[in-house]
Amino acid sequence: MTTIINQILALTASNLKSLHRRKWMSLSLVFSVAMVVTVLLGFLAMSNGFRLSLMQAGSPDIAIGLGKGAATELGSRIDISQLHYLDGAGGFATNAKGVALISPEMVVPVDIQQKSGVSSATLSLRGIGPFGLDVRPNVRIVSGRTFTPGTSEIVVGRRLSLDYKGLDIGEKLTLGTSKWTVVGIFDAGGSAFESEMLGDLGVVQTLFDRPNQIQSIRVKLASPQALPALQSMAAGMPQIALTLRSEQDYFAALAERTSKLILLLGWPLAVIMAVGAAVGAMTTMSSSVSDRSTEIATARAIGFSRRAAFASTWIEAMILTALGCLSGIAISYLVLNGWSASTISLDRTQIGFQLILSPPLIGKAAVLALAIGAIGGAVPAIAATRIPLRLAMSGRT
Repeated sequence: MTTIINQILALTASNLKSLHRRKWMSLSLVFSVAMVVTVLLGFLAMSNGFRLSLMQAGSPDIAIGLGKGAATELGSRIDISQLHYLDGAGGFATNAKGVALISPEMVVPVDIQQKSGVSSATLSLRGIGPFGLDVRPNVRIVSGRTFTPGTSEIVVGRRLSLDYKGLDIGEKLTLGTSKWTVVGIFDAGGSAFESEMLGDLGVVQTLFDRPNQIQSIRVKLASPQALPALQSMAAGMPQIALTLRSEQDYFAALAERTSKLILLLGWPLAVIMAVGAAVGAMTTMSSSVSDRSTEIATARAIGFSRRAAFASTWIEAMILTALGCLSGIAISYLVLNGWSASTISLDRTQIGFQLILSPPLIGKAAVLALAIGAIGGAVPAIAATRIPLRLAMSGRT
């Protein structure tokens, strides 16, 4: 066992010392693997960042109610009369006056011009009830003030104020046929809430000609354990006709659908690139074996085993692949991690988020990268074991 290990180490060291003769071919392998890793980590970080952005918006003691059968707010309709049946129901948190913290809400898609370029994006203007901020515990005004009820004032998410025109404090903007004034900027801990603008529900309904229209309600629960009883009550009373679920569950479902779509695009692309990189690795290592054929034959003639010839060639491929993998990870951290992006939600509005890398994601990319080296280096390594020993004498095939 010691002998074969020594042989492998000796041949591997010889291979690595001769890399300068094949530096461009070797660098091409490193580069191709780095690109595969970077592309895959880009999609994985996008999926992860979007999922975390939505999950951070959800709270276990906040419930969201949609119209019966609706999966998203865009397809939900709630009649004001339905809310009256919730009066006196237990399980709701209350304010100092004993009033249940319930916020009827609606979302209006509006077009806002981006700061970079002339294109516009569809954002969410959300009308909220008097307790709208009370049911959003992670939202806090960081600049300016909150809007005054009954006026066409809005507060905007921090992320929107950075990316879109006309959303600084004091700015006046036209949304549809209505005019609004930005009076505050809020932070929501990097969650999806930062991709919204908030205003008074009654004003939004009036200025967008949607009287008494509600798409959802948000309620603060006395405790997360109160939700099952409320769900049973809603299911047992046809007059309520609401589907209640925790905010965490609601956002988790949204995140899962969009994250799967991102990965559905990312993985096939990465695998196709990986196949190309594996072919490139095979070509590179075949060139390496050809370049060192006389050396390999000589080593075999003086007693080095076929296993040593195979292992040293295969290890060279794995080392070059590992260098490409590390380069791809470094590029991803320097360029992609924390990079701001946006995507279209199921409500057809923009949701901003950041690309976020994590050790499990890096592990997945590393496995794919090492598979490239393992597969791409195997065939040339087998070829190295079959080099005729007469090359040790003639130097010719």
